[in-house]
Amino acid sequence: MSKKARQKIGTQYIGSGELPLFLPDIDVYFKHDIDGAYKLINALSDMGVTTLKGALLHDAEICLPEGDIGYFVPGEGVKKENYRQVIERHVVALDVFRRIYSDARDRDLDLILSIYDEAGIELALELQSAALKIPSSNITHARLIQDAASAGLPLILDTGRSSMSEIKRAVGWARLAGAATLIIEHSPPGPPANVNDFNINMMTALGEEYDCHDGLSDHYMGTDMMLVATALDADVIEKGVCLDGTTSDIDIAHALPISKVGPALERMKLFHQSLGARERILPTDHQIPPDRMCMVAAVDLPVGTKLTRSNVRFAFPPLGIGSEHWDRLIGMPVKKHVAAGQPLQDNDV
Repeated sequence: MSKKARQKIGTQYIGSGELPLFLPDIDVYFKHDIDGAYKLINALSDMGVTTLKGALLHDAEICLPEGDIGYFVPGEGVKKENYRQVIERHVVALDVFRRIYSDARDRDLDLILSIYDEAGIELALELQSAALKIPSSNITHARLIQDAASAGLPLILDTGRSSMSEIKRAVGWARLAGAATLIIEHSPPGPPANVNDFNINMMTALGEEYDCHDGLSDHYMGTDMMLVATALDADVIEKGVCLDGTTSDIDIAHALPISKVGPALERMKLFHQSLGARERILPTDHQIPPDRMCMVAAVDLPVGTKLTRSNVRFAFPPLGIGSEHWDRLIGMPVKKHVAAGQPLQDNDV
């Protein structure tokens, strides 16, 4: 169970004893399909999700024309494409983002938004975002981290593909700039990475190292790693969400189709509930279980016979002196005759 103090993120709490806060990330998977964005928001709201994760990627100029990026496409393998073209396919104007996320706020969804520049921070604040997120691509962006940390909101740092020194440096920038509430997300590699490379234990290690809340930015194809993180008592679990039938594109391979979100949430709740307490507290009036053994005369025990290994045996249910009292009674004489097969009683010894 998380030992971190309970912390409010929007209308929800994270921390000790709380179900991991699920962050369904619609990112810009909808690209220019604005109706698709509304469908995702409405579906998530209807299934009782409290928080919406998004991204304010609005300016293609954040990417230079040169250079390729690779991403996994099921059935095709790793596809390489000009990075600028990928960005151009996904950027959405700030005014459109304002309409989309205002609609989400109207449906009482808290917002957590990834930001890439000052304009994104300003819009996130205008939309009353519950927290800001530094995506893994910006963990080396000193000024952006400092600006986001000084905005007065909880800050999420995604550590994907980062070295330990880069993580330490980013945490330092954030804290020096005033980040009071910090959540560090472990972000394992996406497909086709081997599960041995996921190192989910790093999630809790980061929380311990930096004395902050921790979580998972899940890039696994399916929900298994979400459940592992739940069992490790993550504070937040972020997972990409897309419309059913979304065509292959960057990050879609590990995004969860909207129809599978509900069942995944139910499984998360089940795993969390199974964690329970760190100790067993029995009611004061609990009965001794029938599968506890008692001490039984193995042979007839005349008055004065001392109890030994050879003349005492043990049997269910506990109808006499419990087996836990053996050390106290071995060598003690019986005060009255006990027939073979009879449980020893307190007044027999």
